[in-house]
Amino acid sequence: MTGFRQNILRAPQICAEQGVVDVIISPGSRSAPLTLAFARHPQIRSRVVVDERAAAFVALGMARQKQRPVALICTSGTAALNYAPAVAEAFYQKIPLLLFTADRPAELLEQDDGQTIIQRNLYEPHCNASFELPVEDERPDVLRHLERILSESINACQWPVPGPVHVNVPLREPLYPTDDFVYPSDCQTIHLMQTSPTLLESQWRELVNVWHRSPKRLIVAGLNPPNPSLLEVFARLQIRYGATLLGDIASNVLSDEVPLYDIILSSSSSSMKSELQPDLLVSFGGPVVSKNLKQWLRSFPPKHHWHVGFLQKWPDPFQSLRTVIPMQLDLFWRGLVERLPAQEKKTPFAASWEKANQKAFAARRQFMDDATHSELLSMQIIMQKIPPNSTLHLGNSSVIRLASHFSDMAPSDVSVFSNRGTAGIDGTVSSAVGAAMASDQIATLIVGDLAFFYDRNGLWNSEFPLNLSIIVFNNGGGGIFRLLDGSRDQPELDKYFTVGQQLTAENVAKDHKFKYLSCKSIIDLEIVLENFWKKSDQPKILEIFFDPSGNSDIFLRFKKHLKESQ
Repeated sequence: MTGFRQNILRAPQICAEQGVVDVIISPGSRSAPLTLAFARHPQIRSRVVVDERAAAFVALGMARQKQRPVALICTSGTAALNYAPAVAEAFYQKIPLLLFTADRPAELLEQDDGQTIIQRNLYEPHCNASFELPVEDERPDVLRHLERILSESINACQWPVPGPVHVNVPLREPLYPTDDFVYPSDCQTIHLMQTSPTLLESQWRELVNVWHRSPKRLIVAGLNPPNPSLLEVFARLQIRYGATLLGDIASNVLSDEVPLYDIILSSSSSSMKSELQPDLLVSFGGPVVSKNLKQWLRSFPPKHHWHVGFLQKWPDPFQSLRTVIPMQLDLFWRGLVERLPAQEKKTPFAASWEKANQKAFAARRQFMDDATHSELLSMQIIMQKIPPNSTLHLGNSSVIRLASHFSDMAPSDVSVFSNRGTAGIDGTVSSAVGAAMASDQIATLIVGDLAFFYDRNGLWNSEFPLNLSIIVFNNGGGGIFRLLDGSRDQPELDKYFTVGQQLTAENVAKDHKFKYLSCKSIIDLEIVLENFWKKSDQPKILEIFFDPSGNSDIFLRFKKHLKESQ
């Protein structure tokens, strides 16, 4: 067997030894040695997704669900460029992806050879690290160097901060083997022991002193994977230690006491916002959906702001950051609780938030009791009927914002995911597909029509997970632009922003052998949802149709009603 294949056989072997056992492959010729080496390895599970952009988001969804690295393989040239949107999303969401891109050897670069571009450092600065493997050399020292690169790349996508890592693989012809593969048994794999930083007792005392001096304590949870142990800690913090939790819908630590904070902050008077201003803000996780929350904290900043967690850079979306605490979330919150004396009575600050939440709850109920067919009412009904112990995947723009208004109605054990690292339209369907592949739980994707059609290639694979059901909100275009101040008043709205379209998901369902359901009224929706999540031998697409103008009018009346109710 030729030398470069001896090199390449080390890639799946070291991946398997390091626990990277899932790989998403897109077909190609230059990548044939990589494809065959991974596909034939007995410990690797390979899946094929033709479209590289969709493939990368499928891998992202799997890695986010499993919270461990997933590998990708593609051929050279523009194929590799199609990974870029998912790489950026993974970088900002801290999801471990290991990207193998096949390439021409150096002597063929910029020589007008087919499917040849400059691939070295292709994804920087949106990746943790970039490597390039040496080309076909069987000398022991070169093989050891290659093994070290592979180990380092796997470790770099997991620690100290998870994220995407790029391994460029130059390959010379011939590309297809003539002999059986024999995987090396003597690979020198470097295993990384991940450590957990902690604080000195003097540092804990400093934090506890600030906590005691700050009677108005606010915790803001941004984008974060499910972590059941945090729920117990935050329940204790709210009940016994006088803290108020505001949990983003994708934080997976939603607050029972103040779930409607976005409604509160969108409709409260300046005096109420001042009353709710914290002395101490403790944030963790990634971005938050609520623009109202960010604007409020910028206008009414806390005296102290801690951010907890591991980050490569330290964003300050609330413009008040003073202290960074690079610790594992469980260790920090448990360590803090252990050092706080119990406080049995509710603080005035917590009582103010709860009172505001009760008022927002009453205003929401009053409006929704009389609401007619719309995205707003449909989202409320869907959130009420989502199966317990399932996963919910939310599209961007209006979908996740609508869901945020009814997050308290979903079962408390539902895990929520969304591509909010960059909040782009890319990969909404594909990442939900990947997540469903990685779990046996019932999974639901709610997505707008433009995002659905934009990423329909996420459905184009032979192993579509039957546990995923898709709900498409079809309002005939980019409905979010009918809701935004400024854009909805422009005469070019329909042509250049909402981009009105007449497509339906019915033909997509036929192409991919999905069961297709549709409805145009709330009565139809309630009937369909009765059996929607029952086990089936076909995946399902439910398309809900809305009148775009009427739909936006209802939402704007909802916002006006909330403000007038304060």
